[in-house]
Amino acid sequence: MKPFLQRILLWFVFFISPFTLYAQSDNQICQWVKGTLLDTFSLDYTYKPSDGEELRKSYTENAWDALTEFLGNYLPIIREKRLTLHPVFIKEPFIAEKGIFSGVHFWRVNEVLSIPELNIIIAFSVLVIETSPLSNGRYLIQSMDMVKKESS
Repeated sequence: MKPFLQRILLWFVFFISPFTLYAQSDNQICQWVKGTLLDTFSLDYTYKPSDGEELRKSYTENAWDALTEFLGNYLPIIREKRLTLHPVFIKEPFIAEKGIFSGVHFWRVNEVLSIPELNIIIAFSVLVIETSPLSNGRYLIQSMDMVKKESS
């Protein structure tokens, strides 16, 4: 009986604990995504592309390109009307899916935010990956889908 218990304990240590040791809470991931998107969309008419360099570190190149292409359509309006954007979450971020693929933790996070100054509502679905479990949970937004709706 004793070898059986040792095997179970060994199985637990080698197969279960590595996945849970570095697992992040859903709330922590959601708050990181929320803060990242708020920082990204809180811009004003003085915004220059170089201003986004620090934010860019939270995105992969593909995600950043999609985002800047989307925002690029609004920059002339923001400058012309001298706007300062104040994004507001309509729907708090939530984990729609999570898992491990090829040893990389990932989370699909959905949320909806409003940008009243532009009269738009944007629904996001972002794929977040953990770059290294040993780096204190450094995350990247790997990809994002955005659906825009004009608010009334």
